[in-house]
Amino acid sequence: MHNLDILDHLNENQKYAVTYPRKPLLVLAGPGTGKTRTLISRIIYNINHFKIAPDQVLALTFSNKAANEMKFRLEQSLGDKTKKLFIGTFHSFCTKILRKYYEIAELDKFFTVCDENYQQRLIESLLSAYMHSDLSKKAKGILLAFSNYQLKNKSLPPFSAKLYDEYSAHLTKYKLLDFNQILTRTARLFRENPDILDQYRFLYQSIHVDEFQDTDPVQYQILHDLAIKHRNIFVVADDDQSIYAWRGANPDNIRQYMEDFYIERPVFLNVNYRSGAVIMNTAQSIVENTDRIEPNKEITSLESISSNISALFFKDESQELKYIFDKITNWNKNLKIPYSNIAVLYPRHIFGEKLSELFIKKRIPYQLVQGKNLIENPLTRLIILYLKLIREPADSLILEELAELELGQHDFKQLYSFMKAQNLTFRAALQQFNVRPEISYKLKNKISTFIGHIANLVNLKNFFSFDSLINEIIKGSREIHHSQLERHSTKLSEFKAYTQINPSNIGQRIWIFHENDKLLFVAKHMLEVIFGKRVHYLSHESMEQVNKDDVALLMSPFISSNILCPAEALYGQVSPVRKGIMSNLFRWVQLQIKSNSKAIFNKYVVFDLETTSKDPEQCGIVELAAVKIVNGKIADEFQTLINPEMPIDPEAQAVHQISEKDLRNAPNIKAVWPKFKEFIKNELLIAHNGFYFDFKITDRVAKELDKSRLKNIRYDSLILARNIFPNQQNSIDALAERFKIDTGSRHRALDDVKALHLIFERLLNINDLWDSKSAGEEFTEFVCLGNIIENEITAVEDKIFYMAGISKLLSPYSKILSPYIKKFGLDRENVTDSINNQAKRILPSFNLYANNEAYLKRILDMAVEFKPLPVDQAIAEFLTYLSLLNPQDHMSAIDAVSLLTLHSAKGLEFDRTIIMGMEDENIPSYFSYQTNDDDDRPVSKKIEEQKRLLYVGITRAKEEVIFTVVKNRFGRKQKSSPFLEEIKDKIKLNYYH
Repeated sequence: MHNLDILDHLNENQKYAVTYPRKPLLVLAGPGTGKTRTLISRIIYNINHFKIAPDQVLALTFSNKAANEMKFRLEQSLGDKTKKLFIGTFHSFCTKILRKYYEIAELDKFFTVCDENYQQRLIESLLSAYMHSDLSKKAKGILLAFSNYQLKNKSLPPFSAKLYDEYSAHLTKYKLLDFNQILTRTARLFRENPDILDQYRFLYQSIHVDEFQDTDPVQYQILHDLAIKHRNIFVVADDDQSIYAWRGANPDNIRQYMEDFYIERPVFLNVNYRSGAVIMNTAQSIVENTDRIEPNKEITSLESISSNISALFFKDESQELKYIFDKITNWNKNLKIPYSNIAVLYPRHIFGEKLSELFIKKRIPYQLVQGKNLIENPLTRLIILYLKLIREPADSLILEELAELELGQHDFKQLYSFMKAQNLTFRAALQQFNVRPEISYKLKNKISTFIGHIANLVNLKNFFSFDSLINEIIKGSREIHHSQLERHSTKLSEFKAYTQINPSNIGQRIWIFHENDKLLFVAKHMLEVIFGKRVHYLSHESMEQVNKDDVALLMSPFISSNILCPAEALYGQVSPVRKGIMSNLFRWVQLQIKSNSKAIFNKYVVFDLETTSKDPEQCGIVELAAVKIVNGKIADEFQTLINPEMPIDPEAQAVHQISEKDLRNAPNIKAVWPKFKEFIKNELLIAHNGFYFDFKITDRVAKELDKSRLKNIRYDSLILARNIFPNQQNSIDALAERFKIDTGSRHRALDDVKALHLIFERLLNINDLWDSKSAGEEFTEFVCLGNIIENEITAVEDKIFYMAGISKLLSPYSKILSPYIKKFGLDRENVTDSINNQAKRILPSFNLYANNEAYLKRILDMAVEFKPLPVDQAIAEFLTYLSLLNPQDHMSAIDAVSLLTLHSAKGLEFDRTIIMGMEDENIPSYFSYQTNDDDDRPVSKKIEEQKRLLYVGITRAKEEVIFTVVKNRFGRKQKSSPFLEEIKDKIKLNYYH
C-alpha cells in the first residue's frame, strides 16, 4: 500500500500524526478514535516515506492479542516485510534481549518466568520460617511491596528486605525471573553495558508505543534510553484509560515523556467511530473532573451511530440474573445479535462465576475471562507443573503443588502432616512415607506411580519432540487423562492402512473424494486442520494434478483406473462395528498421527539385581544380570554372582535361593562394577520398579565407588505397565502370567531380565496399539458430524466416536459446525437444536461445554510452535510465553458471550454490554476507600482511577449499555454507586418488578 492509499482512510488529525516529521510525538487517542489504524499507518509511513528498514522498526504494546492484530493488519499492506518488524509486548521484547545476552545479564541460558501462583507459594514458604498464621494475606502484601521496590524504587522495611534477599536467591537457584525482573534486569543490562544499549539504539531507528499510559517507571526508562538519541518515537496514549496504577503503571509518565522529549502539545484524536453519542457523552462526564493532560478535551461521536444507556434496579441477585438471561436471549434470538458481540462486565471475578453457572444451566455459550484462564485451569495447570518439574526436578515448591493436584487433597494432607512431623523436605517425605507399613497398598501404588512417571519423563525428555513430551505427560497423569477413546479402546477393532503420509515430505498431497458434498466438506475440513494446505478435492478434472507420491482417500467408489498415486479405499473398510465412512477416515488418520514412542526403545539394556534384603538403602548385591536389546532382540548378555560381604536375610534367600556359601568365591562389587559399566556403556537402562529399588541401589553403589551416580538415562517399566493396566497387579510374575511368558528360574537375575525384556516389548506393542486407537480425540467432532449426516451413530465404534465428539461439536469451540452451517446455508438454530435433541436421547447426561478439552487443545496447539527447538529450550521458552500471556490473550474467536472484569475488557469492543455491580464498594471498589492498605495513593487518586475504569467499561459498547444495581447482594444491603448519581440525568432509570 502506498502512502497516499493509507492517508485516504484517515481524518485530518490522524493524517497529521501519521505524516509528522521524524521527531517525538504524543497522540492522545480516546476509545474508538482509530488509534490502532493511526499507529499502523505511521509504521507504514515510516517504512515507505522515511525509508526506514522494516527490521529497524520496534512496536510495543501490552497484550499479545493487540500485537497479533497489528501484525495481521500490517501484513495486508507490507506483506512479508511484516515478519522483519518487532511487534510485541514490553515483556517479550525484554525477554528476547535477556536471552541473547544471558551470560552478561548473569542468567541461565534456559531461564524462565515464574507466575504469580509460584511467587505466592514461595513467599508463604519463606514466611513459614518466621510465622504460622495468615500467611496468604501477608504474602500478598509482601509481593506488592516487592513490586513497589522493583518498579518504583520504594525502600523495603528490614524484614521485607531480608525476605527479598531470600526470595531472589531462590529464583536464582532455580533459574527463574519474576515478571518485574524481566524489566529491571533489562534496564540494568542497558545501564551497565552502554555498548549493548548503543546496539539497540542503532537497531531500532523507529519506535512506536501503544497504551503508553500503562507503562511503569522501568518500562519508561527503557524506552527513554532507546529513543533519547535518535528521537524518532511515536507514542499513543489515553490518560482517561489509565487504570493500572495499582500494579505499577504510572500515568505521570505521559507528562514525563512530554518534558523529556520537549513536546509542547499532543495531537488529539477526538472523533469516536465506535460508540453512539449518548454512550460517549455519559462516559466523558464521569472523567471530566479527574486529573487529565487536557482537562477540556472532548470526543465526539458520528451522528449516524445511535445508542442508549439505562440502569436497572433489582431486589436481589436472582432477579438480576433472570433479567440478564432474558435480555441476552432476546438480543440473540430476536435481534439476531451474535453472542460474540455481547459482553457482561463486572468489577470482580465472583460476578462472572455466578453468571457462568447460570449460562451452563441455560445453555448459553460463553467464555469466562478470569485471571490467566489457560494457565490457571486445573488440567492445563498440571501440564505446566510437569513441564516446570521436568525443567528443574529439584524445585520442591513445584513438586508440592503437583503432588497436591495429582494425589488429591486427602492423601496430600496425610503426606504433608508426615513431612511436618518428621521435619523432612517434601521430596524426602514422599520417599519415606511410601514405605511405612500402615500405608495402604492403593496409596503406595498411587505415590510410586506418581514419582515414577515424573522420573521417566525427566529421564526421557530429550528423546521426545516437545509436543510429544506433552502428550506423554497427559498419558501418565491421573488427573488430566480422561480419554473416551482409551476408556473404550478394547471395543475398537484393529485398522490397517495401506497408505502413509510422510510428515517431512511437504510436497506430498492428500486427495479426498466422496459423492456426498456435505460429507466431503466435513472430511476435507478435518484433514486440513490436521495436515494443512496439502489437502485437495479429487475429481476427474483434478486427476492430471495428482503425483505418484500423493495419497488418494476414497470415501466412496471413484470410477477411474488412472489414479497415479496409491489410493486408500476407505469405503471397503466399513464393517458391522464401524459403519460410518467418517469413522473409517478417522481410523486412517489415527495411524498417521499416533505417537511413535516405541522408536525411543530401539536400543536399551534391561538389568536386574538379587540382593541381601528388601532395603534399597542398606542391602548388598548378590547377583547382577543384564541383556542388551537392539531392535527388540537380545544382542548380548551379562551375568555374575557377587560377594556382598554381608549376611543374606533368610527372607531374601528364600526368594532367590542364593546362599552365602554360593558366594564365597564370587568377586565383590568393586571388581564387578567396572565390567557392568563397560557392558551398559551409555545405553538407556530399563528396570521394573527401578525408581524404588534397582536404580536406588545402583545410584548408591556408583556414589560409593565413583563419587557420582550413573549418567545413563533410566526408565521404569512398572510405570508403563500401570498406565496400561491400572488397578491390576503389575509385578513381573503377574505380567508374565498375563502374557503367557515362561520366566525360567524366576528370581534369578538373568532369567528375570530375559523375561522382563519379553514383557517390556509386549508392553511397548500394546502401548503402540493403544496410541493408534486413542490418537486424535480432539478431531472426533468431525467424525460425529459426518456420522450424523450419514445417520450412522449406532454401530459400536461409531457410537464411541459420537460420545467422544458430541460435546466438542456443540461447544462454542467447535471447529466445524459454523463452517458447515455457513457453507450449506443452513439455519443455525435448527441445526443445533436437532443435534442437541438427538444427543439428549442418546446420551442424556452429556456435558454441553468442553472447556477443559478446549484448554488442553490450545496448549497442544501452542506446543507445536515450539516443536523445532531442543526440548530444554522449548520448555523454557514455552513456560515463559505462557507466563507472559494476559487475560485477553486467552480469548478465542468463538460465538460466545464474553464474561469479563472491567480491567480485562480494556481494548475490546462489543455491540451491547451489561455492566453488573453498580453498587458502592463494588464500583468504586471497597479498596479505593482504604487508607491503611499497601496502596499508599490518596483516596482521591484511587477514586479517580475507579472512574476511569468505569469509563473504560462504558466505552466498550457501540449501541447499548445496561447497568445493573442490586439492593441485596452477597447477603447484605447495598447502596447504589456514587458514580451512578453523577450520571443519573443522562440515562434511563428502571425498576425491575
